[in-house]
Amino acid sequence: MLEARFWSTEGAQGDRVDYWRNAICEAIFELDFDSTASAMDARLSQFEIGAVKLSTVSISAAHEVIRSREAIARNNLPRFNLNYIRRGSWTVEHCGHDIALSPGELVLLDNRQPYRVRSSEGADHVCVHLPIEWLRCWIPQPEDAVARPIRIGTPWRAVLAAALDDAPLIADAAPGNDNLCADQIAGALALAVGPARSMNTTHTRLIYLRIQRAMCDMFHDHDLDAGRVAAALGISPRYLHKILAREQTTYGRELIRIRLERASTMLRDRRFDALSVADVGWRCGFCDASHFSKRFRDAYGVTPGAFRAALQGMPASAH
Repeated sequence: MLEARFWSTEGAQGDRVDYWRNAICEAIFELDFDSTASAMDARLSQFEIGAVKLSTVSISAAHEVIRSREAIARNNLPRFNLNYIRRGSWTVEHCGHDIALSPGELVLLDNRQPYRVRSSEGADHVCVHLPIEWLRCWIPQPEDAVARPIRIGTPWRAVLAAALDDAPLIADAAPGNDNLCADQIAGALALAVGPARSMNTTHTRLIYLRIQRAMCDMFHDHDLDAGRVAAALGISPRYLHKILAREQTTYGRELIRIRLERASTMLRDRRFDALSVADVGWRCGFCDASHFSKRFRDAYGVTPGAFRAALQGMPASAH
C-alpha cells in the first residue's frame, strides 16, 4: 500500500499560520508563508511515488509563499518543483518572469532560485518534487523549462495533468506501479515543455511505458502474446516490437522480467505462504514449474524455494 503523510490546520494548537509555516517547511523544504486570515484552513497530503514526491495542497484563504536566498543558502536541495493549479489562481515571480496561472495550468520552478507565489483567494494545487539528475534523464536541459507556464491548450498538458491526478491511485493499485507513475509524469512533462526535435524520442518512451503497464496488467494470462498486448493498446504487433527494440529489449524478455518480479513479491509475502512454489509460478503466468524454477534461478541466483526460505527462515524443502 502506498504510504502517505498528512498535515492539517484542523485541531492545530495556537496560531494556524505559524503551524502551517512549520508544516510546509517539514513537508516540502524551507519556505516563508504568510496569510492575513488567522482562521484559515489548510491541508497537505504527501506521497512517495518512485523517484518523486507528490503533495496535494489546499489553502482556503489568500496567502503568499516565498523561497528566499537565505532559505536557499540554508537548505539548497537539488530539485525542481512542478506545480499544477486545480483551484484558484497564482501569480509567480521567478527567474525574472512574472507569471499568472489559472486553474488547469502548470509551471516548473527551480528550488535553487528564489521565487514568490501569491494567491488572492486561496487555492488547491499539486506540487511534485523532481530530483534534478533524475529529471535530466528525460529533459536534457530542464532549466530551459523553468518559469514557462504550461497553458490550457498546450499539447500534452491534459496528459500531464491526468498523470498527476491519477498517480496516487495507480501507484497504490499494485507493487511496482510507483516507478511507472513517476516515469509517466516525467515523460508527459518532457512532451509538454520539450522542443519539437525531442518529440519522437519522448513519444516512443511513453508508448514503451504504456506497453509495460499493459503487460503488468495481463502477465498472469498463460496465453498472453504480443498481439494481444498490442490490440489492448490500439497499436500493431510490428510497432510494439519496434518500440521495444528501440528500448533495447524484446517482448519475451519484458514478459519474463515482469512475471519474475511479481513472483518474487509473492514469495516475500507471508500471505501467500499456503501456496507452493509451483502455484506461485502458475499464478504469475508460468505453465511449467521447472521452467519457472530455471528462469527464477537465472535471474536471482537461487531457486524460488531457496529464495523464499532465505527470507522467511525456513528450510528450502518446506515448499
